[in-house]
Amino acid sequence: MEKIEISSDTTVAATPSVLPAKIERVQLSHLSYDQFFRNFMQPNRAVVVEGIANDWECFRRWIDRSVVPPKLNVPYLKQKLANVPVPVADCGRQHYNSHEKLELPLYDFLQSWENDDTESNRNRYYLKDWHLRSECPGYEFYRTPSLFASDWLNEYLVEQAADDYRFVYIGPKGTWTAFHADVFGSYSWSVNIFGRKRWYLLSPGEEQKLLNSLHNLPFSVTEQTLRDAGVTFFTIEQGAGEAIFVPTGWYHQVTNVEDAISVNHNWFNGCNVATIWSNLRGALADVRREIDDCRDMDNFDEHCQVMLKASFGMDYADFLAIVLYVCDKRLASLGKDVGQVKQIDGYVLGKQHIRFDVVTIRDLLHETIEKGFLDDYPDLRKAAASCLNKILSTSRAL
Repeated sequence: MEKIEISSDTTVAATPSVLPAKIERVQLSHLSYDQFFRNFMQPNRAVVVEGIANDWECFRRWIDRSVVPPKLNVPYLKQKLANVPVPVADCGRQHYNSHEKLELPLYDFLQSWENDDTESNRNRYYLKDWHLRSECPGYEFYRTPSLFASDWLNEYLVEQAADDYRFVYIGPKGTWTAFHADVFGSYSWSVNIFGRKRWYLLSPGEEQKLLNSLHNLPFSVTEQTLRDAGVTFFTIEQGAGEAIFVPTGWYHQVTNVEDAISVNHNWFNGCNVATIWSNLRGALADVRREIDDCRDMDNFDEHCQVMLKASFGMDYADFLAIVLYVCDKRLASLGKDVGQVKQIDGYVLGKQHIRFDVVTIRDLLHETIEKGFLDDYPDLRKAAASCLNKILSTSRAL
């Protein structure tokens, strides 16, 4: 098993006050996990990592590189994959703040990609948010890069056999993803295995310059509209074999400037969990304001949590379940001679990383209880306090 480890200094790096002139590009062979942790995850900085997918099965076999130009190997995919329904976005139709969604049989989508010469139709449908890894757990068509292996969200969801945040995107030239920030305010990584994508990336706060009179953000942006609004932004051309790390709260829009295929994860860990928790509390405050006239109804707080889950994708119980599960796994390892915690795709955490995770959770739970964030939810508060006590009882191991 491959270990991911950090140096003993667990001081959180300060977010740079001055943005770099451009997004840094680094060869995978020149970037250790500890360097990525210190230089990009902790300070919430974007980076492009080159040379990251060359040994993936999907990189080698999904693309027919014997022809010029290379193309999707449709016969191979039909051989490997069943004709299951797949989620497709219609890039020609807007539904609120996203594209209209539909389902198509996989083979129909692949056939339209291969044979349809009607450019306006071919460039309309985008297979995205496909949970192929969880739907075909025995098919190891990629391995999570070690840089991104500390992943509390998918660690919990995969081990609980729940819906995960691991996706495949297959998009013809011209398909695109609307302007957005990622779910929960999570990190995301996206590895292109074929084709090219163009990204517009905005650091946190720059999106505020785009708000309209109703306090809404635009559905789409262009370089011109961004410049006109005085937005500081980055344009990235992402090629095959390159990963983009999108930090917490960075708004972005992505266009497939060529036929393109990517593997994407959303995730969070000890570096950004406090931001996820802050975002969740902010979303609950929005729900409470929205239905404030119903405050006297029975079970108002529970009803708010139901609405929170519907709007945010997670409620307080979901968040605490992840944090407490992650904490219990790490505490169980601290008393052992070999302090390692298994992660997805065969990675393990080293002892310093385990300590960092536990200390982060200790501080988050202490603040949560001290500031009364769970006072309206006594069962959750009790569970959080119990976990905090377990951490404090093992303080000598930290």
